[in-house]
Amino acid sequence: MILLGWLLLVVFAVITAVRIGLAARFWRPPVAGPEPVVTVLQPILSGDPSLSADLQSNLDSHPGAWFRWLVDDADPEGVRVTTSLASGSPGQVEVLQFGAAPATCNPKVFKLARAVQPGDGLVAVLDDDTVLPPGALARAAEALRNGGDLVTGLPYYLAGHTAWSRLVAGFVNGSALITYLPLLAAGPPVTINGMFYLTTGDALARAGGFGAIEDFVCDDYELALRYRRTGQRLVQAAIPHQVRTTVPDAAAYRRLMRRWMVFTGRQLRAELSLPIVLLLLVPGVLPHLALLLAAFGWSWTLALAALLAMTTKAAAMAVLRARLLGTAESATAVGWEVLADLLQPIHAAGSLLRPGRIVWRAKPMRLDRSGRVRP
Repeated sequence: MILLGWLLLVVFAVITAVRIGLAARFWRPPVAGPEPVVTVLQPILSGDPSLSADLQSNLDSHPGAWFRWLVDDADPEGVRVTTSLASGSPGQVEVLQFGAAPATCNPKVFKLARAVQPGDGLVAVLDDDTVLPPGALARAAEALRNGGDLVTGLPYYLAGHTAWSRLVAGFVNGSALITYLPLLAAGPPVTINGMFYLTTGDALARAGGFGAIEDFVCDDYELALRYRRTGQRLVQAAIPHQVRTTVPDAAAYRRLMRRWMVFTGRQLRAELSLPIVLLLLVPGVLPHLALLLAAFGWSWTLALAALLAMTTKAAAMAVLRARLLGTAESATAVGWEVLADLLQPIHAAGSLLRPGRIVWRAKPMRLDRSGRVRP
């Protein structure tokens, strides 16, 4: 039993090294071309203290882009923030207000489906907590010109002030680079990062538009699926973008992780393959299995080795982020990533209990097995 635990840690170390090596190999940032004319669609819901600063940062970094902010009528704070910022950027921002989405609609996609207009050329979708660095749209447009129909980026979470925000940052930053990039060794991406992507109005229309997926909650995967079914090309580009979400308490953290795990389960059921098993699922459970074997065998040495293996992986990820993204993180980021990794089996197991129930931005939702919103 103890010997098996040591063997699992050796396999974990080898797979982690392979994942990091593949991430470095596929880190190929597109060269920025001329600044493109882009319509940036941003579904907005207030509540995060950084909303105004994030929206202003995108305006400042991309003065040539046209922003279309999509706000709910029932969100007075969102209306106030967007109209105030728009008044300071005349000619760059259009604020569109929407009534409540039907109970069987994804509220984000409901607004997107009604925001695309005839004649839109390059269309970007950007979450309201995501900040694009200068040149990101130009790089994405260049990747689109070089053989893509939809280009998506890579998220990097800024650690917030709460412990729960730091746990979310530890989870995303510890997995994004070695999830999205290594799988490119097996072929084109099967899904996209819905926090930021760039496409064209024509490509979007060929895929059926946002209206074709507005009753699905996992919109990034469903949109990617429709692009693939219509023979269009998805590009996972090395274009990092910052995400800053304030997670105020344990309940909000639990809801967020449950939603992400339910979405992941939907994708895994549809796309399970040998590369996904070897590069994503297996390394995610090996150190936890070693910890269980250490507990059953009363081996403190094996338990400490398992924790050391997870700490080494987190430290290696911090070095990789510093090299590829140019980040400068505190040493505590490694500890938060280890803790986030330790908690993942709990979140994954929790998502298997009543997987048809999630809460999205305070709105309870019931889902069927395909991820479609039920009344």
